[in-house]
Amino acid sequence: MDMDWRQRRLIAFLSMVLGILVVAVLLAAGFRYHQYRQTLASTAESGQNAGAAAQHAYTALTYSNGSTLLSFTVDPETDRWIWADDPDFPLDDSTITEIFGLAAGLKPQQTLEPEGSMESYQLDDPQAYLTVTDVAGTATTLTFGKTTTDGTSYYALKNGDESTVYIYDGALMEKMSVPIYSMMELPVLPALTGKTLVSVTFSGEVPTVLTAQRAEGGDDATWRAGGANVTDDPAVQGLLEELEMLTITRCVDYKPTDEAVALCGFDAPAAQMEAVYQTESGTEQTVSLTVGAQSLDGSGRYIRLDSDPTIYEAAADSLTHLLAIGASGLEG
Repeated sequence: MDMDWRQRRLIAFLSMVLGILVVAVLLAAGFRYHQYRQTLASTAESGQNAGAAAQHAYTALTYSNGSTLLSFTVDPETDRWIWADDPDFPLDDSTITEIFGLAAGLKPQQTLEPEGSMESYQLDDPQAYLTVTDVAGTATTLTFGKTTTDGTSYYALKNGDESTVYIYDGALMEKMSVPIYSMMELPVLPALTGKTLVSVTFSGEVPTVLTAQRAEGGDDATWRAGGANVTDDPAVQGLLEELEMLTITRCVDYKPTDEAVALCGFDAPAAQMEAVYQTESGTEQTVSLTVGAQSLDGSGRYIRLDSDPTIYEAAADSLTHLLAIGASGLEG
């Protein structure tokens, strides 16, 4: 049956009301989401600020995760945290900041009156502990025993007081398990791009020198090797892409022994390269790269930079063309 004008008008009115309600709901949802994002950002910032504030309230930190003992102190000249065993180690103190933040806000999940001996909590001879010393020289120590049944928390004592056993969340122990080399501030390679590179020299059984030729004021380069134009050579193009993206993924050994150097393949390097590049100011700088053996899992290659004895690692698939040119030149 056809609708008369009254019915059509009513339906139009109801549709308009429904549309207004939908818009209002969407606006409210958007406002609530914006509030939620602001709350998350505020919480994250508060946590970071708490960690930063907490670390400045202390002058020393020592902890053992049961297998590794690490100590950190504040350098009075720089007001930065340093690794006590090696003050020259390039420490990224973000993990230290997180540990202080967790320690400052640490609250027990549960407090127990111990039943039986400390042995039942593996606190009779604890191997994991943390000691913080504040600016007044007061030290506070937490010792950790076994995990709880669910494996996510730990039994602990405070300052050796065996009258109370605490249960703490495992987040602190997790941060205490970060290896020292994972706290290293890794070197950042300079920008080695088709626009900044001046030359790339490979030394080895097949020495190769790639030289960039640019028109005055131009960025694009013509690459030559032994007088020949090799710009379009797939190996050259692959090398330029690799050098532009090349990054150091981790530190393998900060001060390696001669045996470690040999084990990592640097007694007979797979490739040795020296790159000359231009900085933003227009000056020329040089960076050298030595590539050793493949890592044990095959995913990386051991590398060394300039005269730095430290052994680093880079992804193996980021060195494919570099290794090929280093081993066989441009005819391999």
